[in-house]
Amino acid sequence: MLSTICRVLFVTGEFPPRRGGISDHVVRLRAAFEAQGVQTDIATESVVADDPEDGVYRTLVSPWGRQVLKVARLARQFRSDVVHIQYQAGAFASPLQPAMLPMALRLTGYSGLVAVTFHDLAEPYLFPRAGPLRRLAMDLLRGSADVCIYVDAYDRAKVDMRNPDEHQRSHVVPVGPTIERPSSAGTRAGAREILGLPQNIFLIGFFGFRQVGKGLDSLAEAMRMPELARSGTRLALIGAATPDAGSRRAAAALSPETFAGLNVLDTGPLESREVSTWLCACDVAALPYDEGLSTRRGTFMVATAHGLPVVTTKPRRPDLLEIRDGEVAFIAAGDARALALKLARVRNDSVYRAELESGARAVAQRYSWRRIARRTLDAYSG
Repeated sequence: MLSTICRVLFVTGEFPPRRGGISDHVVRLRAAFEAQGVQTDIATESVVADDPEDGVYRTLVSPWGRQVLKVARLARQFRSDVVHIQYQAGAFASPLQPAMLPMALRLTGYSGLVAVTFHDLAEPYLFPRAGPLRRLAMDLLRGSADVCIYVDAYDRAKVDMRNPDEHQRSHVVPVGPTIERPSSAGTRAGAREILGLPQNIFLIGFFGFRQVGKGLDSLAEAMRMPELARSGTRLALIGAATPDAGSRRAAAALSPETFAGLNVLDTGPLESREVSTWLCACDVAALPYDEGLSTRRGTFMVATAHGLPVVTTKPRRPDLLEIRDGEVAFIAAGDARALALKLARVRNDSVYRAELESGARAVAQRYSWRRIARRTLDAYSG
């Protein structure tokens, strides 16, 4: 491993102007690296042309292999200490190319470190009836990288069960908040005045794409229960309903009938500052993920970065999560009744609400980008 890291080349399928979690993750991690004196460059297929002034370079996915050759050339040109692949299969037009990248870099003479962050463990789509080749592609990527980083400890544990020999070169580094509360943000009352919202409502916020798997069916059911079905309680659906057009990693969109008849405020697509204003206006965030809370959940990190009490679902492996009940309010996945009762308690119990606000701030400090960058650099160093 390397003791001194001076320059890192990130390889990512998503990068601005495309909106999405991995895109925002790379932007924030890059900024945190550069604040610690590490120079960075970006190789991505989602821009239309090279931008040397900003250190962003376009990789072409065709003819086949062009992406790999461009990354290899950039790594040599910049003498990058680390080539760091941000991997999520659906984020790349040709997921087999990044899977082959570590091996290809070695064949072209690259002697630096190759790291991969796995944003999930979904096997890539290669071609019809690829079958076992999809898993082999993931095994090739993990097996040929020097460092494997998982944003979720549960993912690492699953890989360890299949490949225990890889544990020594794997690490857990969670995602961080892609939108943080501005230092200029005012009070909840001030945010509501800006948005033209009544001051006396109890405002529940959901932030994130409205897709299957986010627990929104449970949230809609909870909103129809007597504890929440009252004029003073409203639900804000904050941000775009789906990723940008052309995104390949979107889950199935939620039926527009899910929230029919409910007192819902739908913000539509927003810029980061506008998202912050809406979150500052909320009393609580409801994030009832079907698969439970994990440190891959950037929307959860955004909510805690705004100091919001969070009601969310229990993780699959609580022993692997550094977030405890009391810092957030946990419920069982799919339990709409429990969700309604917990949200009502946040509304009615000011002491409990203050405890969760304090817990959110503690979580936000633990998962700051400065600490995430430091943990990533430590992973490079072994």
